[in-house]
Amino acid sequence: MILLGIVILLIAAYLFYALVYPEKL
Repeated sequence: MILLGIVILLIAAYLFYALVYPEKL
């Protein structure tokens, strides 16, 4: 499931961004 992997990567990237730059959300 390539699509599932892409979705997981997008969620992981969003969570990482939220941890690094919480004030920009």
